[in-house]
Amino acid sequence: MKISLAWLKEFVEVAAEPRQLKTDLTMVGLNTESAVQVGDDWVLDVEVTTNRPDCLSHYGVARELATLYRKPLKRLEVFVHEATAPAGEAASIEIADPDLCARYCGRVVQNVQVAASPEWLVKRLEAVGQRAINNVADITNLVLLELGHPLHAFDLARIQERKIIVRRAKPGEHLQTLDGVDRTLTAENLVIADARRPVALAGVMGGEDSEISLSTGTVLLESAWFDPLSIRRTSKSHGMHTEASHRFERGADIEMAPVALDRCAELILEIAGGEILQGILDVYPRRERRDDIILRRSEIARILGSEVSWEEVERILRSLGFTSERRGTDGWRVAPPTFRLDVSREVDLIEEVARHFGYDRLPARLRPAPPSAVRDTARERELAVYERLTSLGYREIITSSMVDPEENARFSSEPSVVLANPLSQDASALRSSPVPAMLRALRWNLDRDRTDLRLFESGKTYSRQPGGSPTERRVLTLGLSGNRHPSSAHESRKALDFFDLKGDLESLLELFAFESLRFEATAVGHYENGLRGRLCNGSAAIARFGQIGADVGRDFKMRQPVWIAEVDYELLLSAPLQVRRFQAFSKFPAVERDFSLVVPDAITFDRIEEAVRGLACEEIRKFGPADLFRGGSIPAGHYSVLLRVEFQSANRTLTSDDIADLSRRVLGALERQGIRVRSQG
Repeated sequence: MKISLAWLKEFVEVAAEPRQLKTDLTMVGLNTESAVQVGDDWVLDVEVTTNRPDCLSHYGVARELATLYRKPLKRLEVFVHEATAPAGEAASIEIADPDLCARYCGRVVQNVQVAASPEWLVKRLEAVGQRAINNVADITNLVLLELGHPLHAFDLARIQERKIIVRRAKPGEHLQTLDGVDRTLTAENLVIADARRPVALAGVMGGEDSEISLSTGTVLLESAWFDPLSIRRTSKSHGMHTEASHRFERGADIEMAPVALDRCAELILEIAGGEILQGILDVYPRRERRDDIILRRSEIARILGSEVSWEEVERILRSLGFTSERRGTDGWRVAPPTFRLDVSREVDLIEEVARHFGYDRLPARLRPAPPSAVRDTARERELAVYERLTSLGYREIITSSMVDPEENARFSSEPSVVLANPLSQDASALRSSPVPAMLRALRWNLDRDRTDLRLFESGKTYSRQPGGSPTERRVLTLGLSGNRHPSSAHESRKALDFFDLKGDLESLLELFAFESLRFEATAVGHYENGLRGRLCNGSAAIARFGQIGADVGRDFKMRQPVWIAEVDYELLLSAPLQVRRFQAFSKFPAVERDFSLVVPDAITFDRIEEAVRGLACEEIRKFGPADLFRGGSIPAGHYSVLLRVEFQSANRTLTSDDIADLSRRVLGALERQGIRVRSQG
C-alpha cells in the first residue's frame, strides 16, 4: 500500500527522515519496500500482511508510528452538521442475510453539486496511485485510504422506492458493474439491491445503474461490514480485485463503519455542498463482544527472555488501541480493539509488546541444540518411486524371500543360497530372482477373479559368493495382467500389452537424471521372444522386462498373458532425482509436419530418435511415430513409419522458409542412416 508522509503527519508528529522511517516501519513488521519523493511529499510503499487489515490505511500506520516514536495519535473526532429533516424519511435499509452482512450504515446528503474535485484532493489521490473521478467518488476513496474502511455512494434518485436491501443474489440475476461488465450472479454472491434489482456487488464494486453522475442531486452513502469469506468467494468467482474487496476479505473494523460514514458525509458537505439529513440509518442486528485476554508477566519473560516493565507494557498496549486492567502482581486483563481481529491469544499480545519494545533489545539466549537433521535423499528417491507407481495404478505386495531352489534356478543363473534349517523344500533357499514370487502373487489374484492387475514389490535377491558370505541386492519387480481399464458404455476394454509395461517403466525412470537412457532388445529365457527388452543407461541394464513365455505361464497355470519387469533398484536409486526446471511456453505458433519414411528392418526407432536429437535443434519441440505400415508397396525387409515433427521457436514465428530448412535438416540426418522419404521410393 502507498502511504503519503504528509498525510501521516496529519495524525502523528513524525520527525524521522523518510529513509529512517522506512527502516523503522520494517522493524515493527510493516515491511517498507521504498520511499520515493513525489513533489514536496514522500510516498512509502508498505507491504501489509494479510493479518493486519488495520494497517491498510494512513490512520492505521500512524497508530503504529505513534507507538514506535512515543507520540500522541490524533483522535478521530468527526462533527457532522445535520439538517433538521430526518434521513429515515428519505431512504430505508433492510438486511435480509445478517450472516453475511453484520452491519449496514447509511447517510443521505441532498442538493449535492457533483463536479471535478479540488486540486488538493486530486493531488493527494494521485500521489498514492489513485485516479480522480468526481468529487463524491473521490471523497469515498479518500476516506477509504485515510481510515481503511470502504464506502460507496449511490444516486438515491436511481434507487427504486429509495429502499436498500442487502441479500443474496437470485441465481441468474444480472448486474452491470462500474467497469462496464455485465455479470451473471449466483446465490453465493451478496448484493446490494433496491426494491427491484441488484445495484451493487456487496463489498466489491457498485453498479452502473446507480452510479454518481453530474446530474446526481441526492447521494446515499453506504458504510457496512461484510463477511470476509463471502467477499472472497464473490471476488474470486468474478475475477475481480478492488480496494474495497482487498479490505473486506481481510476483515474490516465493524465499529469504524459509522465513523468513516460521518467523515465522508462531512467532506461532501465541505467540497460538494448540500445538506446532510439528520441521523444515520444504522442496521446492526447483533452486536458481538470479543473475549478479554489474560496477559501474564511470567509468560512475557518466558517467551521473550527478558523482563519488560509494567509501564512499558501498558504504554505499548494503550497506544495500539488495547485497554488493559492490572490483575494484582500477575499481569493484566486486556480487551482487544475491534480493528485487531488478528489478536485473540496471549502470545499475540506478547508479539505486540515485542514488536514495539524492540527485537534488538531482547537478549540473545543459547537454547539447547536440537538433534541434527540430515536430509535423507535416499528416502526421498524411494518415496518418489512409490508415488509414481501408485499414481500409475500399482499396488504394493510383500512376498517371502524363501523359495524352492529348483524353481528359482529356472529364472536365474545365480547359484541359490540354501538355508541350513529350511521350513520346507518349497522354502529351502533364498531367491536369486523375484519373478517366481510375483508370478505366484498374480496367480493368487487371478484365481480369485481379480483379473485386471498392476502389482509391485520392493524386495531383495541373494547370491552365493565362492568362499564368502552371501550378498544381497535390492530389486523392484512389476507385474501386470488383464486390461488397461474395465469396459464401459464409452470405451471397450483393451488388453495390456508390451508398450503399457514399457511406458510405465519409462514414466518411472524419467524421475531420475540418467545420462543416456535407451531401449534395446534382449534374450531372457523366461520372456516371450519378440516381446522382451531392457532399458539401459550406458552399458548398465536398469530394467529387464517382457511377457512371460507361454511354457512358463502354462506351468504356473496362468489363464491370461502376464507381463513382468525386473528393475535393478540399487542402480535406480543411485541416480539423482531429476531437477525440475520451469520452461515458459512459447507464445509463437507451432507447426506440425509429417514425414512418410521407408526404413530398413535393421533400423529401430531408437536410431531415428538419435539422428533427430543429434541435430540439437531447439526449434524441434517434439517428434514421434504417428503410424506404422508393412507390406503393400513397401519393399521386403523394410517398413514404413509416419514421423510427426513439431517445430516451434521461443523467439519468433517460423516462416515457411524456416520450416523448409528445418525439414531438410531432419531428412538429411535420416538419409545418413539409410532412411528415405517414401514418396521418393
